[in-house]
Amino acid sequence: MDIRPLTLQDLPSTRHLQPDGWGDITISLMEYCLQSFCMPIKVIFKNKIIGVGALILHQNSAWLGHIIVEQSYRGQGIGYMIVSYLIDLATKNGAVSINLIATDLGAPVYKKAGFRVVGSYQFLKRERLWPQQSLPDQLKPSSLAFYEQIHKLDQEISGENRRELIDSHLKQAVIFEHEGMVEGYYFPKLGQGPIYAKTERAGLGLMSLKYSGTDAAILPLDNFVGLQFLINNGFEVKDTIAIRMTYGEDTIWHPDKIFSRIGGNYG
Repeated sequence: MDIRPLTLQDLPSTRHLQPDGWGDITISLMEYCLQSFCMPIKVIFKNKIIGVGALILHQNSAWLGHIIVEQSYRGQGIGYMIVSYLIDLATKNGAVSINLIATDLGAPVYKKAGFRVVGSYQFLKRERLWPQQSLPDQLKPSSLAFYEQIHKLDQEISGENRRELIDSHLKQAVIFEHEGMVEGYYFPKLGQGPIYAKTERAGLGLMSLKYSGTDAAILPLDNFVGLQFLINNGFEVKDTIAIRMTYGEDTIWHPDKIFSRIGGNYG
């Protein structure tokens, strides 16, 4: 077996790895190939791709995403090999904190590699119509004058410098602005549409905008206010819970200020 960088030319040869219930993995793998802060890899055996994974770098922190092994090759230590390789790659690139969101299948592999549980995300689904309600006047499209405030707020809440990830989404952001200060933001085109806010009114105001037209939600269990807001407005808690795990130093994040996550590969 050999581990090599994944390229755009490899994407058609990864479709057989598609897990049930996941979005199209080739879209995410293509994004990794195109972004300078991402390092996607493939596992080759007998001239066939039997596994993939990706490292996402944010200066001194990192995320692992889309660690997938072909079903017929599972249970042979290939997942652990991918994780170990990506940990080493992250460390060599200056990451002291490595994060991921684990499925039930992957969690034992990550624990074996040295990851520990640091949080959980709750899945919810709309079961009733969203009640008609007015949106706060403080919601507005982002503009250049607010970009640095958004970056600062994102770093305060995530505990990471994710400038390269969010730069291309600043123009499409919706912000909650009060007296010239950004209290929260919503990126409708980034992953599942993250909402980060330092005040409850900003978080709930942005949730009112997003979830009036979105039927599924995923947010940290620590965000009691956001969870209750969704339940009160027609969403029901599902059995699915995803766990967040960390290797190395703790990332100082604030899950109670995350009103919608980006996705399983970015938190």
